[in-house]
Amino acid sequence: MRASKLRNRVTVYQAISTPSPMGGSSTPTWTPVRVLWANFTPLSVKDVINAQAADSETRARCVLRYRTDIDSKSRIEHRGQMYAIDGDPLPDDNSGLEYITLMLKSVS
Repeated sequence: MRASKLRNRVTVYQAISTPSPMGGSSTPTWTPVRVLWANFTPLSVKDVINAQAADSETRARCVLRYRTDIDSKSRIEHRGQMYAIDGDPLPDDNSGLEYITLMLKSVS
């Protein structure tokens, strides 16, 4: 993938569990881990309707350079909107080591 296509900045978040002061269950806190260049594309209306027909809530697609530290437990923020990763990252068609594609769904 050409670097010029990666023109959007996204922030990757990981859930960090901190125990409550009273010793109860821990509350996950979303902490920013890194800021990366990406190709962020909201899905078209046609793609959203097809995703809903397949019982998926996918709303956007994000392409990043190949990484192994991002999985379905991470979250992505783009322009103030938080997205959960829907499924495992998809490798590229050529070598599988150039870039990954993340299917994203909105979270509040």
